[in-house]
Amino acid sequence: MKKDKNKLNVRELVEKYQANCDRITEMANTCETEQRERTEAETTEYEALVRENQLLQMKMQAASAEYLRENPNAREDAVKIIRENAANGKKTEIVFVRETMLVTDVEKGGIVPLNIQDILKPLQEGFILDKVGLPMPTGLAGDYVWPMYEMVEATVLGEGAQLGDTKIPFSKLTASPARVGIAIPVTNQSLNQSDGLLENIVREIMPLAIRQLLNKILLSSKAVNASAQTAGLIGPFAKESIRAKMVELDAVPTFEQLNKQMKAAVLETGIAGEHLCWVMTKSMAAILEGTPINSKGIFVPMLQNGILCGLPVYTSNAIADLEVKYKKYTAGGTNAWGDYTLQDGDVVTYNVTGDTEAHALAKVASPAGGKIAKVTVRTEYIGLGDWRYQPMGLFGTLRFIVDPYSQARKDAVDFVLNTDYGTKTLRDEAFALGKVAAAAD
Repeated sequence: MKKDKNKLNVRELVEKYQANCDRITEMANTCETEQRERTEAETTEYEALVRENQLLQMKMQAASAEYLRENPNAREDAVKIIRENAANGKKTEIVFVRETMLVTDVEKGGIVPLNIQDILKPLQEGFILDKVGLPMPTGLAGDYVWPMYEMVEATVLGEGAQLGDTKIPFSKLTASPARVGIAIPVTNQSLNQSDGLLENIVREIMPLAIRQLLNKILLSSKAVNASAQTAGLIGPFAKESIRAKMVELDAVPTFEQLNKQMKAAVLETGIAGEHLCWVMTKSMAAILEGTPINSKGIFVPMLQNGILCGLPVYTSNAIADLEVKYKKYTAGGTNAWGDYTLQDGDVVTYNVTGDTEAHALAKVASPAGGKIAKVTVRTEYIGLGDWRYQPMGLFGTLRFIVDPYSQARKDAVDFVLNTDYGTKTLRDEAFALGKVAAAAD
């Protein structure tokens, strides 16, 4: 009986914590819409909600620790709940609150607490913030204000002189999170028969999926989609103000271009550069590993042991721009590829990629008349940034639903994650973007 009471108490704590987060977000949205600061009453309420949430977090951690002490098989209990609910067509909810992960039995109202580091550690280990030694905040709430660096200057004055106010643009500091989501379908047969599959989804597949999604938002050279653009959920390399100063790089970038035109250009703005890091695709990193700093003397590669121009390199294909087109080949007098709109039932015979359309199609040897090619034009970029000027974090509770309904006709179960993610570029001058030219014909 003690165990059931513990489960119910934890659920009440989680629901109260989420309700407080929702109220803080509601106040933040109202202030943003009305373009005003919080009223005195709202500030009093906000501070009370923040204090209560801090207390709730401590209580949740204590309740989870107690449950795990009394129930050494908590992980197995959670797996059993998920499997039984999926088999019976019932939803299961997995909730992450700061340092606590909770597997909830929605129908019965029970909760099994687990360790949130099971998912957050692999998420953080593969993310760019880990590369430069910065944390990934979670459980943020409402009108969270990003921490600022180097925005306030000390002043030396004579005795009795009056200090002037230092103005900081707080509108730029306030986080505006937006909802992001992913879905992973798993067949019922796999769910029931594969030992360790559920644990693998929670501890490895979900963190990888989140990391890929956040990488795409943060590192893409353009907004992920129109919704992200509208919500302002873009990284520095998609900002027009940063793209306007884009550096034109050779097809194989030179050391001078990267070191002088990008690294030195960022540092000369006054950026400290303590968390500077390059971003490029794995293929571009491989090219630079085989490219010498100069063509004379002993061969010294530009990129060696993950270091380029004295700075670490983070590789992600998210920074490349991919444009997909379809072409149809006409044999005979023209022997040419023409633009084509793919129709239902069409079969794509050739799938080619290149830095230009012509370079991609040149890879098709002896094309046959009437055949269709999928052509992917890949534009390479190299980014550089001091990532403490691009703060980011996950807001509120991180939840995903084990949903046996949506994919029922396919005999599958959906693992659906929804959370709020926020990021903002605080100083444009801390970032630089270079566009790699296409190879010469």
